[in-house]
Amino acid sequence: MISITWHPHFDVWALIFSLIIFFEYTTDNNYLKKDKRKFWYSGLFILWLFTDWPIHDIGEQYLFWVHSLEHLVLALVSPPLLLLGMHSAQKKIISVKPFINLLKITSHPLVAFILFNTLMVGMHWSLIVNLMVTNKLFHFFIHSLMLLVSLNMWVPVIGFTDKIKQLGSPGKIAYLFLQSLFPTIPASFLAFGNEPLYSAYVGIDQVFNISTIDDQTLAGVILKLGGGLILWASILTIWMQWYKTEKTFDDVVRNSSND
Repeated sequence: MISITWHPHFDVWALIFSLIIFFEYTTDNNYLKKDKRKFWYSGLFILWLFTDWPIHDIGEQYLFWVHSLEHLVLALVSPPLLLLGMHSAQKKIISVKPFINLLKITSHPLVAFILFNTLMVGMHWSLIVNLMVTNKLFHFFIHSLMLLVSLNMWVPVIGFTDKIKQLGSPGKIAYLFLQSLFPTIPASFLAFGNEPLYSAYVGIDQVFNISTIDDQTLAGVILKLGGGLILWASILTIWMQWYKTEKTFDDVVRNSSND
């Protein structure tokens, strides 16, 4: 029998409330917060939903595909929303010189690419997964590290301050295209494996009568297709904005020439 009785995740609650305070009380200027609020709270809501009870508990104790879905959200959904939702007062508070100097290095597209993909591939190593599932402190550490590295990964696409600018549209498209390739590595091992890779998910009660191998295969499909869909949707959005900007510019030039 499964046991997912409600219980509090104080670490998650502390993080969410801290981020709410960080957004609301860093400035009294509601104008700064107005347009940003929908992005910030969308990112917070999704972060809370996938890291609190019951999704987190099911993923940690029973179904690895749910755990993989949680990782996908922590890497590709919540971070860009939070970055888009940061208002200028928040950025000003954390833009101390040591942080900006470090971010200039870590958010360089090549460095950000290596950091993100090293973590995403490495954290699917069987030793890491088994330790995450059996050690709550280590689990919290890896999830926190993933969120930070993922936020850093999105900086070249979304930008941060005038000192740390985003890539141009062609660069963003190329960057995200390359990001969509590397999840294939852990996804392939999961989707096509004939034996369970993670001992922590062997011999436990299965939800919805999904076998360990089927659970593992579904996790691989989610990582590859889910991650690919999110990244390619981002690429399409950037391309459409780029096309619209170029078309508007061409129209202005054409109209100026006619005048």
